[in-house]
Amino acid sequence: MESSMNKRKMMGAHSALALLALAVSQVHAADATVQQGREDRAEKAAQKTLAKMTMEEKLAYIGGTGGWDVKPLTNYGIPQIHGADGGVGVRYTSEGNDQGVVYPSGPNLAATFNPRRAIDLGRALGYDTAVGGYQFITGPGVNLYRMPYGGRAFEYLSGEDPFLGASLAPGVINGIQSRGVWANAKHYAANDQESNRFNLNQTMPERVLREMSLPAFESSSKNGNVAMMMCAFQKVNGEFACESEHLIAQILKKEWGFKGFVRSDYNAVVHGFNAARAGTDLDMMGFQMNSSVLKPHLDAGDLSAATIDDKVRRILKQIYLYKFDGKVPLTTHNMNSSTSNKVALNAAREGIVLLKNQDNLLPLDKQKVKKIAVVGTLAKYSPPTGFGSANVMASHYVSELSGLQQIAPNAKVDFIEGLSLDPSTSAWTTTDTAGNEVQGMKVEYFSNADWSDEAAVTRTEQHVDLDWANDKNLPFASNTSSSDPYTTKGSTAGELNGDTSSTSIRYTGKVTPTQSGEQVFKVRADGAVRLWVNGKKIIDNGDGKPLPGNSIPPTIPEFAKISLEASQSYDVKLEYSRRAGYLSTMGGLVGVQLSSASLNAPQDLSGYDAVVVAVGNSNEYEGEGFDHSFDLPEFQNELIQNIAKVNPNTVVTMYGGTGLKMSDWIEQVPVALHAFYPGQNGGQALAEILFGKVNPSGKLPISIERNIEDNHAYASFPKFDNQNSLAEMDYKDDLMLGYRGYEKKGIKPLYPFGYGLSYTTFGYSNIKVTPGVAVGNTPIKVSFDLTNTGKVGGSEVAQLYVGQQNPKVERPIKELKGYKKVFLKPGESKRVTIELNDRSLAYFDEKSKQWVVDADTFNIALGASSQDIRLNAKLVNSFRQELSTTTSNPLPRSALNSVLVEKPPVKTGGVFKQTVE
Repeated sequence: MESSMNKRKMMGAHSALALLALAVSQVHAADATVQQGREDRAEKAAQKTLAKMTMEEKLAYIGGTGGWDVKPLTNYGIPQIHGADGGVGVRYTSEGNDQGVVYPSGPNLAATFNPRRAIDLGRALGYDTAVGGYQFITGPGVNLYRMPYGGRAFEYLSGEDPFLGASLAPGVINGIQSRGVWANAKHYAANDQESNRFNLNQTMPERVLREMSLPAFESSSKNGNVAMMMCAFQKVNGEFACESEHLIAQILKKEWGFKGFVRSDYNAVVHGFNAARAGTDLDMMGFQMNSSVLKPHLDAGDLSAATIDDKVRRILKQIYLYKFDGKVPLTTHNMNSSTSNKVALNAAREGIVLLKNQDNLLPLDKQKVKKIAVVGTLAKYSPPTGFGSANVMASHYVSELSGLQQIAPNAKVDFIEGLSLDPSTSAWTTTDTAGNEVQGMKVEYFSNADWSDEAAVTRTEQHVDLDWANDKNLPFASNTSSSDPYTTKGSTAGELNGDTSSTSIRYTGKVTPTQSGEQVFKVRADGAVRLWVNGKKIIDNGDGKPLPGNSIPPTIPEFAKISLEASQSYDVKLEYSRRAGYLSTMGGLVGVQLSSASLNAPQDLSGYDAVVVAVGNSNEYEGEGFDHSFDLPEFQNELIQNIAKVNPNTVVTMYGGTGLKMSDWIEQVPVALHAFYPGQNGGQALAEILFGKVNPSGKLPISIERNIEDNHAYASFPKFDNQNSLAEMDYKDDLMLGYRGYEKKGIKPLYPFGYGLSYTTFGYSNIKVTPGVAVGNTPIKVSFDLTNTGKVGGSEVAQLYVGQQNPKVERPIKELKGYKKVFLKPGESKRVTIELNDRSLAYFDEKSKQWVVDADTFNIALGASSQDIRLNAKLVNSFRQELSTTTSNPLPRSALNSVLVEKPPVKTGGVFKQTVE
């Protein structure tokens, strides 16, 4: 397996110089002839190589290798094509241990409502991919958001709206591919739950599939010309996604005219013959689509040689189209460029949403705000991100704490350790061998799994913060941070190798709270843990084995609270026994950590001009392979309320890839922001917003519920439980996903789709629809005046919703069909036009299998969110229209133009010039 970068540098057939000098540009119609010429030449080259190959070579070629790679064809001059995991950045090794740029999450990009940011993000991802020695990245993720449980929602750029995803996905793809590397749209299709993802069958009507789940993928194919499409793990309407002839052969390849190739998610092919027949072209890792499985079907005549040829041809065509058949040695370039960092910063600035700003507490005034308290470990280190294959180690970062310190250098910015759960700072005491009280815990290491017999090693550790993978605080003399002499009994330290079947540890000591009241204790471990405080067992996770059926098990913390008195010491005992199966990479942990913090705010917080509280999820609670709760973890809701009682100027920054429960504390604080996962420069962006250097312009790409039961999709999901054995998920929300469902049920969410505050205000006026009567596929232009009515410059996202007045089939009251982000100076007005096309009015007709526009009147609604409509108009369609699934487009022409990348990168100094707008 080619897992190290050094091997890629030795074997890579392309330097970044060669890749980028020969980049394939995404072109306007005026350049279609040039592009078609490239494709014709690539097709001829692919056919020529295909004709030379034996059937055995072909069957071997359609199985991947090396994690994500396409096998080499050495006899035909085709090198191994290397791929990198990607979602919010490029993972530079399969182990994920090399640092890279961490970009804002998919929901952050969606919150920008800005195709320009999508293109820039794509260009940066493509650059990072190419200079890292890779030929493709496994992104972007374009699935829809349905429920706040979704573990991979942080990867996906569509939010809860198919048009939003369709308008942003091709921008990212075109940006990536303009750098001369492949993009890979995923996960095709309907992947929105992680629990039981290998066995789950998601059932939905064809209209739901076509109108909700597929538009972002359709746009990726038609408007992004994406090189690869990744099929998902789960079943869709009874068939595994990678084995669905309806999804792949019929819709993707025949109806949409997809020119690239379909590759499976890692080991997502269950039945090789079914996948081959359905249209999957590349089986990662090749365990099912290979000679031993497929040759008998070829011999029997139930699988044609032409089917195999088409798979190989599709792969080869993309290789020749992107000039991957060259043999230039790989050259190392900067993987942490200033431009890539600027892209990350710009996306964070526009992708953070201001939800509440009571009495205009923000922006903070540097002249008046002299003391700021910061609470929460999420504010102290690298801005959080999710767990899994999209997890990237930051090349550098600006935390929320350091961002505040940098933007307000004359202010006193204090981090409040006593309210933050941090294993590296949590304080414990014990007695040393002389009977003296010392800082730390007594630690007994056993060479068995059940703390039996005598301890092999006994010593004192300052903190409970052991990491087997990174040699942190291991029970060996060379790695100890012990303050006590090393002692051994009945064994030697060398026998303690951390084996998962014969390693257990007991920690004993005392904790002395600084605040009376509830104290939180948190344990994160790759195994069984039991925690006693003051003689009471408060945590016990049973056998501590990984979640069943999870191929990349996360290390999810356990936490509990207990009431303690300040200045009084309490006994603490933690027992930990390792278990097999956990990952040290992708944001995981193999080891054990213990931390404690008070839930009660000290009175001296009242002396600060503002308290910034960082709460929410991270790689510990959210990510690939598991779903998560709607509630804030670690009793953070109580912490917020307690702080707000002491200091009324409490600012809450919420992190996470989904909505989280806010209703029990939002009325008690004046300011709240949803930062999602803002990337490695997120701390700078947040500080700039808090102090007004940046005027927030992010809009929610999701609805945030008051109560989880309000979500129209709730009936489809079991109560949150990662141990659930759900095998069937019926899309009971039908077409009423997100804001559509709220409107149907007449329920107001806490914060609606499209909502986000600014430090200025905007006025809408003078709407005009041209033509007022739709004529065939003639573009429909909705024009209006947009005015900045406030005192500072800012950007507004004007949103256009369409609803049919007298629908013949059930349709949402209104649906997003266009938007435009406009910057205006104070007092400035602009005439803004948003274009619609025939698909903007259409629904999918299951009988005719076409898109249909009824003869009817359509309501046009313009506003600042799905529930803040400022202008209304009518549009008449006089004649029923049927639109082809092949020739119709989910994007109007103007929206399509906004995601095109006209020029290839410019070579400069042996690499190429990065640009950002």
